[in-house]
Amino acid sequence: MNNDKKKKKMDIISKMTIIGALGLAVILIVVFTMVFSSGKKKNNNNKVDQETEIPVDNNDVSRDIEYERALGVVQKVDTVNDTLTIFNIDSNESATLNMDSAVDIQDEYGSLMTLIQFNKGDMIETKYDKDKMRPEYVHKTAITWKRNKIKGVVVDKEKNTIAIGNDNYNYTGELVTIFNGNPFDINDLTEEDEVTLLGYKDTVWTIIMENGHGYIQLKNHSNFIGGTLQIGTNKTVDIKDVTLVPVSVGVHDIIVTNDQATYETEVMVDKDQKVVVNVKDATPKKGMVQFSVAQEGVSFSINGEVYSDFSEPIPLDYGNYIVKVVKDNYVDWEKELIVNKSFTTFEINLEKKPTYIHVDSPVGVDIYIDGNYIGEIPITTPINPGEHTITLRKDGYYSTMHQLVIEDNGEDAYYTLPKLSKIDKDLINDPNNGTTTPENNINNTDINNAENNGSNEEDKDTPSSNDIYDD
Repeated sequence: MNNDKKKKKMDIISKMTIIGALGLAVILIVVFTMVFSSGKKKNNNNKVDQETEIPVDNNDVSRDIEYERALGVVQKVDTVNDTLTIFNIDSNESATLNMDSAVDIQDEYGSLMTLIQFNKGDMIETKYDKDKMRPEYVHKTAITWKRNKIKGVVVDKEKNTIAIGNDNYNYTGELVTIFNGNPFDINDLTEEDEVTLLGYKDTVWTIIMENGHGYIQLKNHSNFIGGTLQIGTNKTVDIKDVTLVPVSVGVHDIIVTNDQATYETEVMVDKDQKVVVNVKDATPKKGMVQFSVAQEGVSFSINGEVYSDFSEPIPLDYGNYIVKVVKDNYVDWEKELIVNKSFTTFEINLEKKPTYIHVDSPVGVDIYIDGNYIGEIPITTPINPGEHTITLRKDGYYSTMHQLVIEDNGEDAYYTLPKLSKIDKDLINDPNNGTTTPENNINNTDINNAENNGSNEEDKDTPSSNDIYDD
């Protein structure tokens, strides 16, 4: 029994040993196979490298190959004939390169590309056989500069220069212009166009129009000449007899305005399209005017139109007006009103008509009003309504004072004052006697009704304007 157990145990150990040996043999075989395969693959890779090298013409063995390195601009891509025509910036010559699958073609980031991926206007670096015109490589270059999607490009066709702000560049007859894959005339380029520029050093070699321009033209705008045309928020032009303005393609807000009216609209402009803006139905600008008149009961008019109520603000179109205010016993008021803003306050204060006093007698006598010398009678002078003291003086005569009341009725006052009385010569020479000054309270009616009925003029207190004095 024990022998059987031992025998079974030995069988198990033998089987395990055999299995282990077989496993080790398999591992060795696998390792050997991998090593052998790796060596073969390496030889195959070397063979591939040798096979993909640039084919060498048997004639090249006996000739010296002359290579040209060039920085150029792509002028034409021909995928049918597998050629790439470039303009060599250094030599100022065009060259047509024969392309094949062995040419190393990369973009500016080092990624592989194909001939069909080149575009006219691309700037490239290349090295090619000048005899066979076959390049070793053609790479889009990163040593050139690029200005993406900019506006405000100004072209001086006489000087062959391009200005971008304060930066100035040159261009040549080999300049490549592209819009939607087709060339365009550089003379059609405006500041409104959105373009991308490619260049090297101080020269522009390619202009790609990203977004072109159209035009806005005004119609029936004679009343707006001298005003302004505002396009969007950044462009304002003066309005002239003929107003044709280039604008970028797209939607634009239009405001046509002057001192009197305004017109607003929105337009869509496509490339090379002329959009006509008819301002015939422009709406006059309006402003509110608040009039303030110091006097009541006036007659108020604007440009001849009478307004019975002007207590509230009056809406008026922008422009010039004549305002007139009239009231009895006041000076007529008239003035120009200019409405050019949304709200205006216009204050009016009338002046009263001056009342004049007309004194026609006694002739040759000096007259004073309220102590102020006025002049010699006859005289006409303005005077305010109310009470006034009139003094008459003349050498050799008694001075007289009169209290006058000027009515506030807007009418002039007319007076004929009493003649003066002569002073007796004996009294003049007597230092103990002074001259007397009679005082009279009189009004306009009293004096104008005074009559000279006596023969002794010196004894009359209220002589008329017909009295004549004998000095």
